[in-house]
Amino acid sequence: MDINEFKKKIGLNIKSIRVKKELKQVELADFAQLTRGSIGKMERGQQNFTIETLFSIASVLEIEPKSLLDFD
Repeated sequence: MDINEFKKKIGLNIKSIRVKKELKQVELADFAQLTRGSIGKMERGQQNFTIETLFSIASVLEIEPKSLLDFD
């Protein structure tokens, strides 16, 4: 797996969990102190992110950060 595929898989996990929690991108962005555009790019695997960003997103989604790295 290359880095771009890895980012896409994390992004798909973010989107899937966000949709299950019935959050809009803008709501997730506001709570995580990010922009809606950056959330969209992350969900599409088009943006790099820091560990701090993943922790912030996981906190808003009320999940463990490691859940974003689960690709099963």
